[in-house]
Amino acid sequence: MCRRGSEGGSNRRLCLADLSDRKKYRMTNTGAALVGLLAIAAIARAQTASELAIDDAVALALKGNREVQSAALDVYRAKEQTAALKTTRLPQFQVYALGGELLRQVSFTVPQGSLGSFAATGPIPAQDQTVTQPRQFAGFILGQVMQPGSQLWKIHLSLISSQLHEELAQQRLRQKRQDTAQSVRELYYELVQTQTQIESTEANVKTLVALQPEIDRKLVELAVLKSDSLAVRARLSQQRYQLVKFRDASKTQKESFNRLLGRDLKIEFSVEVEPPPAVEEIDLAAAQSLALRQRPEIQEARLKTEEAETEVRRQRAEYIPDISAGFTYATFPNVSFLPQNFMSAGFLVQWEPFDWGRKRHKANSLRAATKQSMLAERDTEQQVLVDVNKRFRAVAEARMLLDTAALTQQEQREKLRETMNRYTEKAVLLSDALQQQGAVVQADSEYQSALASFWKAKADFDRALGREY
Repeated sequence: MCRRGSEGGSNRRLCLADLSDRKKYRMTNTGAALVGLLAIAAIARAQTASELAIDDAVALALKGNREVQSAALDVYRAKEQTAALKTTRLPQFQVYALGGELLRQVSFTVPQGSLGSFAATGPIPAQDQTVTQPRQFAGFILGQVMQPGSQLWKIHLSLISSQLHEELAQQRLRQKRQDTAQSVRELYYELVQTQTQIESTEANVKTLVALQPEIDRKLVELAVLKSDSLAVRARLSQQRYQLVKFRDASKTQKESFNRLLGRDLKIEFSVEVEPPPAVEEIDLAAAQSLALRQRPEIQEARLKTEEAETEVRRQRAEYIPDISAGFTYATFPNVSFLPQNFMSAGFLVQWEPFDWGRKRHKANSLRAATKQSMLAERDTEQQVLVDVNKRFRAVAEARMLLDTAALTQQEQREKLRETMNRYTEKAVLLSDALQQQGAVVQADSEYQSALASFWKAKADFDRALGREY
């Protein structure tokens, strides 16, 4: 790995070295046979379980993950709420109906002359008149059509706020998709590591199984010590235990992976072992700019600031009186002493001239909330930059560890080849060969762990940039 440019400058670059040119060690006859066995096993697995690539897994998760689907439903709900709010700009139709039977008769008296007195007719009525409404079913029906007038400005501000809620739901969906994609990548690379460990352990088991008859024969011929035979058996038992442990871990990881993809837990699949990464250059300044544009947290903070500003405008609009134009129709069926039909057209005004400072205090509170949102927006931007820088450095560290583990693995494999050749020539003891084989197993495990750590760091870096795929 190499670095070019100043440490603090904007043109800082990270060079990822290529591991593809590592020297290959010469395989023994036993190693060639093991490779053939592993190839046969790989073909058998391919026939029983489909191989799932990382990009396909991410695509399946973004489509089938239940949490992503729930976040998508939040977006749909926000859109429907906005559509419902738009209907308040149109005329509002309302019908009221009241019906029932009187529990007792209603009677009242119209006094003599209460309607006037005229020379031609005299007083109207000429004498006191008693009006009685008998106990029978009666009702009252009222219909209104009201068209908002001055409220249209308030509705407009409410629509702006609702649309901001909709965009916030979109950003939360993007964040959930990015989190899900990162979780898929992390678990996928854990599966890759476990699968590689299984294959490596199976190869060790086959090697020890093939070695056991030869050791037993040499033990009969007194060519090796009994402790050497017991050491091979103990190593074989240990490797078989590790194989069971890795297979159980793989089953648990696959079940968790299927749940993450929203699939049935019993679906069988295999993962694709990715080769070491090739040369790649990442510009830190470009990464920071990309993150500031793509990270949903920043977009969400900006939308919250706009929402707070809109709330201030909505509160100030409360000073405007509500004026509506409308038409009213009322009827009193089966009521003899009231008009059967009543119609009117006009306007309705609702206004609260004195509120003892309530609207002003609410507006001041909302202005303070706006300032808080602006501060949170600025702090979120800095948090994103800190996260990008941290993930950038983590990728560099993981790359260095991967290079070191690759060199160590190459070294231990070469030593094993040399030790096996010397053992064939009876220049070293069997215990030395077994010890070196253990060193190779350890080096392989460290390399696999370093490779998984690198891919995890790379996935974290992609998440810091706001990428989904």
